[in-house]
Amino acid sequence: MSDQTIQRINVISFISALATIIIGAAVATLGVWGAIPRENDLLWRLLGTDGIFFASAVLTNLAIACYRKPGGAVV
Repeated sequence: MSDQTIQRINVISFISALATIIIGAAVATLGVWGAIPRENDLLWRLLGTDGIFFASAVLTNLAIACYRKPGGAVV
């Protein structure tokens, strides 16, 4: 992969992580105030889905860091 491709993936995963934090906070706030119904576990499904997207963005970011510096050095 070229450096430009790696940089794009890194930027997209970083933006995705930030977006999922904001979306997760919004979903949780709406759930607390009752705007999202708790029947059928909709609130927990939305929060779980958000958590999965957040975890995948973070893991993608870590994979790119390891790809840039082989040998496990994330810094």
